[in-house]
Amino acid sequence: GEVIGQRTDPEANMWLNPQSWSVISGLANEAQADLALQNVYDKLNTEYGAILMDPPYHAHAFEGALAVIYNAGTKENAGIFSQSQGWIILAEALRGHGERAFNYFIENAPAEGKHSPNFGRSHVHWLTGTASTVMVGCVEGILGMRPDFYGLKIAPSVPKEWEEFEIEKDFRGSHLHIVVKNPGHAESGCEKLFVNGEQMKDNYIPQEKLTKTTEVELFLS
Repeated sequence: GEVIGQRTDPEANMWLNPQSWSVISGLANEAQADLALQNVYDKLNTEYGAILMDPPYHAHAFEGALAVIYNAGTKENAGIFSQSQGWIILAEALRGHGERAFNYFIENAPAEGKHSPNFGRSHVHWLTGTASTVMVGCVEGILGMRPDFYGLKIAPSVPKEWEEFEIEKDFRGSHLHIVVKNPGHAESGCEKLFVNGEQMKDNYIPQEKLTKTTEVELFLS
């Protein structure tokens, strides 16, 4: 019954994963989602990625909080975990924030947090589910490859300077050659999508449109 991470708490009053998952889950509305992500960027982000929470525990940890046994900025006590970076990458991408999503990807390193005297040192890095979370953040988030039961949605969220890029993807027996064009220097959005020369009504490819080799052309807007 104890509430952890209240905004009025003197320590650990901002946590990374709840902000990411408020967006990923769809629970937050658009304004709430953007506010949560901005708070992460303002309060948790560093040049090595986002720390787990802030400020670190020192004198006000809740009873049973194991994070307090670590020095500030180390491991669970406001360190940087690669695993959680995948979720903030995905959350930013889902909001169409391509610049932010790619920025988190580039800056992320298995490093200690800003409150540590060894800020930037590799420590707890590719633990537990990191490979899968970062893969989802990059493939489903930045590149926008989002499958469902009936087909594939393509919704990249990328830096504005990416004028064109290509994706090769094997999907349900079909090889997709995807060319994404971005002449207007957008971060996200679909102006038009063609599958084997046929224009789709939006950025979704129904499975029945897939051929053994499928040529896809997407224009961002």
